[in-house]
Amino acid sequence: MILQLAPDYFNTSIYSLLFDALKALDVDSHVFVSDNKPHPELTSSDRLTVVPKSFNTIQRVLYFPKQRYLFNHIINNIDIQKVDIVHAHTLFSSGYLAYRLKKKYGIPYIVAVRNTDVNVFMHNMPHLLPLGRKIAGEAQKIIFLSDAYKHQVIGHYFSSDLDHKSVIIPNGISSVFLNGNATPHSLPNNRLNLIFVGRVEKAKNIDTCIAVADRLHHDNTNVTLTLVGEMKDNRFLTEIQKRNYVKWINKSTQKDIITYLNDNDIFIMPSFKETFGLAYAEAMSQGLPVIYTRGQGFDGQYADGEVGYAVEPDNIEDITKCIHKIVNDYRNISARCIDHSKKYDWNIISMQYKQIYDSILTANA
Repeated sequence: MILQLAPDYFNTSIYSLLFDALKALDVDSHVFVSDNKPHPELTSSDRLTVVPKSFNTIQRVLYFPKQRYLFNHIINNIDIQKVDIVHAHTLFSSGYLAYRLKKKYGIPYIVAVRNTDVNVFMHNMPHLLPLGRKIAGEAQKIIFLSDAYKHQVIGHYFSSDLDHKSVIIPNGISSVFLNGNATPHSLPNNRLNLIFVGRVEKAKNIDTCIAVADRLHHDNTNVTLTLVGEMKDNRFLTEIQKRNYVKWINKSTQKDIITYLNDNDIFIMPSFKETFGLAYAEAMSQGLPVIYTRGQGFDGQYADGEVGYAVEPDNIEDITKCIHKIVNDYRNISARCIDHSKKYDWNIISMQYKQIYDSILTANA
């Protein structure tokens, strides 16, 4: 049995999509997660153990008391004798639990490094870095979502000796986006439609998206910018209302998002921080070239010009130039986007994880 430690299980669909794909490969997974809300809809067949986040004051504030609380719940609620491998989906929030299970019971584990690990724990809690190195050092494999994050962590926070067991496996996207119906786009005459999909907030660099639309508009480009997503900062509503070429659409269903993507030409999201950015892959699946942030999660997977361009998030001129480069080779880039998006199929990704599990089981047989 694979014990899946997924702290954010209820906050994102990526885990349920992965575990469903693994189940189709006959991988026996059991998920352990803590959550504040009751989940009466769950049954034993869901192979899910949910324990309450009833942390006391000390546990809420301090790392190790919280980890002890979760560790005790694991050994009291999970049949440890049935666990063959632990898959910790974060380095600090669940990796330490996997580390302790290995030390106490000899169970091998793999661990993923995500955005909160780098930008919260490593950046803001340097006293935990030695522990992070121990967790990574004891893991059978270290999973990074992108080459950019691997390079950011290996050599800067971790020793380059860990490079040999580091693996890049991206997140997947819903099969709704990979239905095989997408065809390469052609640019409409005398018009350029940009689209952003995500939370409308400062961290997603909406200011720069609007500023790029302003630059193109002032350069006499017939441009529109459509922002699709939950409005997290109402000041952007004021900025949108000032411009007839910028519009906002509230949080939408996946099918609606596909429609919006197909009504536009280029996807733009120069976020300041991004572990991976599923929205880039979703846009690619519909044939949209993408503008993404240099040095963040999506960067490093493709050469510049292959599916779009990496940009400095605060450089309006750079982003505008990259948009013009896309326009000049639009049809070819659009076709490559559709082709490359196939690697974000959860069926392919789950097979990569199964191969890792199988190799560990074989080595420990």
